[in-house]
Amino acid sequence: MVRLTTISNILSGIGLAILAFSAILKYLLESLGVTTTLIPFWAWIGGAALFTIVVLMSVVNTFTEMTGFVHPEDKLTSNMFVYLMAIATVLIFGILDQGVLFQESLFNIASMIVIAYVFLFIFTYFSATILEGGEMGQVKEMTARFMLVSLLLGAIMSILLVGLQWIWDAFNSYEVASVALGIFAIVLVVFIVLFLGRKYEPVGE
Repeated sequence: MVRLTTISNILSGIGLAILAFSAILKYLLESLGVTTTLIPFWAWIGGAALFTIVVLMSVVNTFTEMTGFVHPEDKLTSNMFVYLMAIATVLIFGILDQGVLFQESLFNIASMIVIAYVFLFIFTYFSATILEGGEMGQVKEMTARFMLVSLLLGAIMSILLVGLQWIWDAFNSYEVASVALGIFAIVLVVFIVLFLGRKYEPVGE
């Protein structure tokens, strides 16, 4: 039987291709002098619809066992595509729109998705250290640890936020800034997935 993760990965690939096609089609039509058609937008709608379906499938795979046991590495890989598809959906929608303020808002939304990913990864990485002794009611000890970790998180989040804002200000073009942010997100996600892939974790059926 084909696993739900496999179907999700296939749909993610198709969705990413459709989203990319919508952007390419927009520029192709503009080069031909066609600027009033809604075909690129409807293509984006198709990609966004697939994204919605993939998110629902990933929620089922990740948080339930309705489809049986799913290996953590399969979940990690599948959700990596979902994550990248989310950023692509947001950024490409901005490419289809000509409003600068709207585009900046979409760029900021995509930036927050990236920042949230880094935040959760770092927090999860240090969670064992932070929560040590929590079962014995050592709340003060946990809070003291979290204060230091929050400084690290705050510093990294601030640097990341400034860096992403610099991308927006430096290129002075939504399209170029979106591509730069997309490349950064891909490199970041793939690096973390590969990093976690080398880490041994016990797996239970």
